[in-house]
Formats: sequence, structure tokens, C-alpha cells
Amino acid sequence: MKIALAADLHLGIRQFNSKQRWQDYLDAYTKLTSKVKELKLDAFVIAGDIFDKSRPHPGVVRKFLRETSKVDCPVMLIRGNHDSPQILFEKYGGDILHLINDVSKISYLNKKNPTLKINDVNFIGVGYESYNIPKQIEEQVKDSIDDSFVNVGIFHQLLDFPGVPEDRADVSRSFLKSLGLNLILLGHFHVPYSEECMFNPGSPEYWSFDQGECIKFDLDTEEIIIKPAKRTGFFVIDTNTCQGDFVDIKPARPMFNIIYETENFSEVLHMSKIRNHLEKYNIQDALIKTVIKGLSKTGRTSVKSLTLKKPLIHTPTSMLKTVKSKSSKKEIFKDFREYLIHNGLDESVGKSIVLWIEKNKEKISSMTEKEVLENIRKIIRSQKTQNEEI
Repeated sequence: MKIALAADLHLGIRQFNSKQRWQDYLDAYTKLTSKVKELKLDAFVIAGDIFDKSRPHPGVVRKFLRETSKVDCPVMLIRGNHDSPQILFEKYGGDILHLINDVSKISYLNKKNPTLKINDVNFIGVGYESYNIPKQIEEQVKDSIDDSFVNVGIFHQLLDFPGVPEDRADVSRSFLKSLGLNLILLGHFHVPYSEECMFNPGSPEYWSFDQGECIKFDLDTEEIIIKPAKRTGFFVIDTNTCQGDFVDIKPARPMFNIIYETENFSEVLHMSKIRNHLEKYNIQDALIKTVIKGLSKTGRTSVKSLTLKKPLIHTPTSMLKTVKSKSSKKEIFKDFREYLIHNGLDESVGKSIVLWIEKNKEKISSMTEKEVLENIRKIIRSQKTQNEEI
């Protein structure tokens, strides 16, 4: 039997507070179901997080049902942490996944109805668990295994995948493999992963900037390192051989995670270099995150000038840290003066502030931040008045 495995659709999401991203996720699911139908598979498994919220918009549910009905094979799903049922839902007859099970041919595998047998395969659905996780999973699988079938477990938990901190993993891969299952199908981890008899498809649309193309630009050496974007799509798995092939779904728009690094940031020298480099990624409707990292004598910079017009979203941020400089007092004051002038202060005002700092450097150490700022404001007001009189 050949089956499609998808997960983490997150239909109805308002990512980056953008209506367009809401449509992007729906479009990704449309592409996915079209491909599943084209491949003429025997079953379609969705391993949780079908919706981004436990109470999805009716229009999103309608879109899901309409697209899923086009798939010409049995469809089954489990709950994820985003669409997980709550006690209140169970009290009044179940959540949206129960409703989908009742009004369509989609099978919702849960604790009351955990299995679905198709031909020689026994599908065991274990939805998201949030407490006493190993025990809950072990009990559900143990009660559902049938040795006369190929047993396929479907889970929505975070495992100890490469790069996942040990203390964040819900259970280990070795634990799931010890349960006696022939195949393990997973959701929750948004990046594709596979190893022997274990498959996690990730999300069919970009979930975070870490999944996009990553560009690191060393501002000191001008060395550039580019890591390609993570793949997005679903797996097609043969239950007889336990082999799987990944089917790519093209994301709706390019995504770039751009990191600028330096050991000695200078707003005067580096901001123009950053702006010029950023223009390469000024692509219509792209998603861009820009981060300036490293050390700076001032420990701060304005990123307002890094505005790009074409992207759907661009979020520039500064993560600079103040370096403990061994420079002379004269060099420090000079750098401070250049910083003030570059940020719009008149040169004469910058000089006056630096002179005041030099003259009062002994007193400044005992002043509060409020007192220092008030003195600087007085200097600015006084210098501006002098300039206007001139």
C-alpha cells in the first residue's frame, strides 16, 4: 500500500498578522491534495495540526472539507496541539475534528476510536498528549496493535530530532521504535525528517524564518555563507518496503533570513553596506527577516533606514552587544560624537555634549540616568538656541 503523509497544515493562521499568509496556507493545502489525487494513492494521513486554532473559522473548515473531498482514497487524521480537543468540547459532544468525522468520509482517530484497518494495514492514531506522555502513548499503542497486520502508528509529538534540545523532546525516537510498530508517522516538527521506518513531513508552507534561505554576511571580511531553504511538502510511503519519497510543494513566496555579523559595528561604515546588500533581496511579496548581530562600542543602532518597499513583510532588528573597549577616552568620545552626528544631531551639538562629558566624567559616575539625560537635553536646547540666534 502507498500512502501520503502530511502534517502541520495550520489552516486559518494569520501569520505575521497578514491576511495574505492566511491564503498562502490554504493554497499550500490545495496544491498538496491535487498532488495526492494525481499520484492515485491508497490512503492519505494527516498527522495533526490541521487547523491553527481549536475553533477554526467556518470558511476554513469548508475549504478543508472541499479540498479533502477531491482526494480519491481513504483519509484519516489525528489531533495536534493546535486543534487538540478541550474538556469543554468533550462535555458538549466533541470538537471540530469530531464534527468532521461525522459529516464527511474523513476518519478521526482518537482514544475512543484509535484504529482504521485498510487491506493489510492497521493504522493506529495517537493524538497529541501533554502529560504523562510515554505512559499514555504506550497504553494506546499496546491496546491497538494487531500482529496479523502491518501496524502503522501516527503521532503528534516533539521527538529528539537532530537540533532539538534534549529537555524539550516529549519522547525519544528509540522509545517509539520500541513499541513494536512497523511504521511511525509523525507531525509537530515543522521540518522534514526521516530515518528507518520513521517519517515526519514538516509543514507544506514555511512556518518560520529558520526554514527560509539563510544568508550570513560577515561585515568585517565580507564573506557570505548561504544555506538553502528547507523543503516543504509531504511524504509518499510504501507500507510493504517502509521506504518513503518526499514530494515537494513550492512555497507561496520566497523567504530570507539575513544575518549581518561584525566584531566592531560602525553605523557610519556598515549601514550603507547593509542597505546595498539588502537590495538583492528586495523581491516582490517576499518574506524577509534582517538581523544585525555582534559587538558595538555603543551597543545600539537604528534599523529604520533598512526599509524595503517590495516585500510582503520585512522585519529588521538589532541584536548588537556593547563591547568593553580598551580604547582611550578620547577615541570613545570621538565615536560617541560620530554616532550622535550620524543620527541627525548637528555637529556643534555633538561637540558640546562630548565636551560636557569630558569635563564632568568624574561626576557622571554618581549621577542617575535621569540626571544625565536631563543635562544632555539642556545642552541640546542651549546649543539649538545659540544656532538660531546666529
